[in-house]
Amino acid sequence: MWRRIATQTATCDYAPGGSDRGDTGQVNEMTREAAPIAEGRRTLGKRLAGFRKAANLTQAQLGAAVHCHRSTVAHLEIGRGRADEGLWRRADQACQADGALLAAFREFEAQRQAHLHQAKMVELAAVHERLETWRTVPLGADEPLSANGTGSPGQSLAGLIDVLGPAQTLTTAAEYTRGIIQRYELEGPHRLAPELLSLRQLNQELGKRIEDADRAALTKLSAQQAALLAYMAVNLSRYGDADHFALEAGLLATALGDTSMLAWIKGTQSFTAYYRKQYREALVLAEAGVEIAGSDAQRIRLLSNGVARAAGKLGDRRTVERTVTEALDLAARANGPVGMGSCIDLEPYGWARTASNAATAYLAVGDYARVLELTQELRPIVAASESDWSRSLVSLDEATALTMSARADLEHAAAVGMEALEMSAAKPIASVGSRARELAMSLHQRGWGPASVNFLDAVREWNKPKEIGR
Repeated sequence: MWRRIATQTATCDYAPGGSDRGDTGQVNEMTREAAPIAEGRRTLGKRLAGFRKAANLTQAQLGAAVHCHRSTVAHLEIGRGRADEGLWRRADQACQADGALLAAFREFEAQRQAHLHQAKMVELAAVHERLETWRTVPLGADEPLSANGTGSPGQSLAGLIDVLGPAQTLTTAAEYTRGIIQRYELEGPHRLAPELLSLRQLNQELGKRIEDADRAALTKLSAQQAALLAYMAVNLSRYGDADHFALEAGLLATALGDTSMLAWIKGTQSFTAYYRKQYREALVLAEAGVEIAGSDAQRIRLLSNGVARAAGKLGDRRTVERTVTEALDLAARANGPVGMGSCIDLEPYGWARTASNAATAYLAVGDYARVLELTQELRPIVAASESDWSRSLVSLDEATALTMSARADLEHAAAVGMEALEMSAAKPIASVGSRARELAMSLHQRGWGPASVNFLDAVREWNKPKEIGR
């Protein structure tokens, strides 16, 4: 436990040999330190004792001079205490060591930091090794995705590293991954998931050759790729694979301590549960993500795409109103993308994508006037975007709201729905299909038989499997 030790002159925290906190406010890991570091700490302590005695100071006198208790000095001298540079600078002055004591501390601290860095690299390498067997797991349950479209590129990728070198190959792979995000709404998961899987094989080869200094960057890229594959798997209705890739991404992001990425992953796990129709689970996951995000801008996506939509399906209108209001306010004040950003972008949501999720949430709780208000605001934005999916989804929400309003225009709603399906027929995804089925059900419930039958037939045609990688 922490102890706050008071003296007449000042106070000082110390942690003798435990896993508490020292003067620096950082975690004291002395009980887990490697032998060379522990020995270095003891050597530093002996130098402190030597300079103190040469200056004819007692431990209590030195403690008073550096604004700390005598027991802190005693623990430092036997290598069981920890203090920041400020204390060592004051000790150097009090002992008249002419900078020698401060230099000794800095040398020890540099060695300790180098050891911690090396240990982190070993930890990251171990994570990569544990994930090695996952690298060839197919995205689809019925047929390995890597067998479609791109084939097995292992040997050619190894040759690429020979040409470019590991560092340049890593930079190129990161740029290509960003390109996949930019191309996603134009080309879709059927075409781009195989490319991303090939990049994972490239990472596997890089892991064997990369310098330790670049391993953290490789780990971050691997986490991003796994997170993107998790999202693509949901769009392909392959929810088990989404779970798998999200877990991998979470392990890597945890190793990096990347809370923003962890929040994004939690949002994708909520997204997965939502399209499984596990709305309570989706809500719990999204709320956990909000806690992880804190004030990070990923909070916007978690509130609108996660909490609000799941709460809407659970009929919790108050939570929908609260979270949508907060999300739209944050999006309006944030420096997010102008227009309709990519649904798979790892960057925070802008206003348009936040508003489109808000419309879906309001639709679920029956606030059809608010849905129509938002979709009308969004129409010029999605019309100017390159996203067929965004146009489809906004149109489908608008069409469903039209079927529910007091003056329902079922013919117009069916026409809007058919237009929405045609927009994204070349690259179907689960969210459009799910939203289209909801519209067909609404038409059917309103008793407009021919329109609902025809529209449902169109949905079935739209949902027919497409050949992956073509």
